[in-house]
Amino acid sequence: MTTPESPRVSWLRLVLAIARSSIASMYQNWALASFSLVAAFAIWFIVEDVENPRVTLRFPAEGLPAAIPVEARNAGNLIMKDSFAVAVVLEGRDDDLENLVPGDFRAYVDVQDMQPGIEDVREVKVESRRSGVSVIEVIPSAVRVTVVEPEERELPVTIRRSGQVAAGYQEVEAATTVDPATVVISGLPERVASVRSVDLDVNLSGVRDNTTIEGDLVARSQSGAQVVVTITPARARATLQIEQTFVQRTLPVEVLTTGDVASGYMITNVKVEPATVAVTGPQAVVTGLTRLTTPPLDVSGARTDQTLIRTIDEPQNTSLGRPSVTVTVEIRPIECATGPAGAPCGGTTFVVGPTFEGAPPGLTHSGFYSVEVKITGPLTQLRDLKPGDIKVTVSLAGGATGTRGYPVIVSVPSGLKAEPVPNLQVTLVALSSGSGQ
Repeated sequence: MTTPESPRVSWLRLVLAIARSSIASMYQNWALASFSLVAAFAIWFIVEDVENPRVTLRFPAEGLPAAIPVEARNAGNLIMKDSFAVAVVLEGRDDDLENLVPGDFRAYVDVQDMQPGIEDVREVKVESRRSGVSVIEVIPSAVRVTVVEPEERELPVTIRRSGQVAAGYQEVEAATTVDPATVVISGLPERVASVRSVDLDVNLSGVRDNTTIEGDLVARSQSGAQVVVTITPARARATLQIEQTFVQRTLPVEVLTTGDVASGYMITNVKVEPATVAVTGPQAVVTGLTRLTTPPLDVSGARTDQTLIRTIDEPQNTSLGRPSVTVTVEIRPIECATGPAGAPCGGTTFVVGPTFEGAPPGLTHSGFYSVEVKITGPLTQLRDLKPGDIKVTVSLAGGATGTRGYPVIVSVPSGLKAEPVPNLQVTLVALSSGSGQ
């Protein structure tokens, strides 16, 4: 079953047949060929008039308010006191008259030679910007026009913010800049007087980084309503500084002990699992932290390892990656290799300032250093031990500029024993001229 052709398709087939016939016979009869071409075009125009006829219509449609704004031409520095809009009657083909908008037309009155404050009737003319569309009538065809001298004011540009930056971020308003900082508004005196701010609208929704936003400026009244004035320049650019208010760091967890283990025993190690925990909070708080702590662990009288879960002290206004850690305090008997047979042994820890020896020529150590020394031995002797009785020497022999580990030698009174001390990280720098070192 075949579908009947539309009249337009049938006409097109006829036109093509005539065109082919005309071309074939062109070389035989030029007069006939010319006639055929003219006939083909005539048929085409007939088809267009049938399928897409020329019509007239009103824009905007009857019953709707006039929508094409009227401009003033040849006004110089004057402006129209009142605003006008017109409607038009148009002629064109159906296809060309579809989807019309006010921007398809430009309406104007010529105010050349008009004097400020003196009303006059002027004809309204409308130009069509739509191809194939002609303006055949303007409604109204004339308006009563008064021109006035515009008022001018200089105002600062205000950033009108909307939306919120991303969570954990904030705008540093003191660092925000806008270019230009001021603009000039001009227009009808009563409108210029009603303007309270000239705004650059800025949407900060989800912003995480420093950002620059450029846009059109808007004049607004006290109530926030838009005021129609001329703004020079009409656009501005704002640069906003956004900083992170919450940061995250991973910090070591330190567990302190309180009390003394049983006589003859000593703490050999304190293990924390996990050794580090993430902390999140305001940048000013988190950057000032160096470690996390737990409540002190009481080991009074302990003779064996102590394993406990300890809650981490949460710094104010922060959150932790986990609330607690597992702490193991390793406790071992003190091996007393010297002293009277059967004398009870003990242990103690001293923090001693080292003496540096053997620094290479032209170099010296930089900074302040201390060494933690664990001493074991008879309790009677430990009770009388003073920090001055312990000598800690760091050999800088063979050193070079920069930071590296240097061996530590500990000397204690006879009858006592010092635990081995790891190399001390020391920074060597060049001697400055005039230094007394």
